[in-house]
Amino acid sequence: MFISKFTAIEEPLLHSLYYFYLSDLDTNQAKLIRTAYDSWGQIQQRLPVPLQWQGTSAAGNWQEHAAEGYVLRDVTGTELPSLYAMDVPLGHLHALKACHGLLADAEKSTYGPLAQALHELADQGWGSVDDFRRCLEVMGLKAPQRLLSVLRRASPAGPVTALTLDESLRADYRDFCNRIVCALSAGDRFSYTSHRALYC
Repeated sequence: MFISKFTAIEEPLLHSLYYFYLSDLDTNQAKLIRTAYDSWGQIQQRLPVPLQWQGTSAAGNWQEHAAEGYVLRDVTGTELPSLYAMDVPLGHLHALKACHGLLADAEKSTYGPLAQALHELADQGWGSVDDFRRCLEVMGLKAPQRLLSVLRRASPAGPVTALTLDESLRADYRDFCNRIVCALSAGDRFSYTSHRALYC
């Protein structure tokens, strides 16, 4: 759910702006987009391997990559969608936020090369500045410390390939997943209901 929106920040949104429109923009706009594109790439490289394959052409090898992750269960043995702990350098996050602010302002505008570029991408069904915002909200969420400590033990970052959440941690997990779902799906009743049923 998150990875599909995170991937879309790069392709088609930042990729299209960088390769097809950058020369039309003023120096400051071009610099912000160029820096954000680089920051997105740096964050993508930090993603745990089981998440990296989901947004690439290597998805056909899902069994191989999924085996590099871990299995998460509650005390009843029910398997839960896995969460992965990762640190996002503040500099990269700030670069993406600055770029989103630039794009959000331009999207509201009816003039200028950047506004025109965004309108053209939107007309083609490519790129969503709102999805960009939603991803930033998720990346800014803080997981409960107890849950985070447990997740940091999980493969591939840690040695554990199977984790079981007790009832208290399961409640933390449910609450945190609900916050992710709200950030990614709020305002879209169908998506919110579907995602909440899957993750919460």
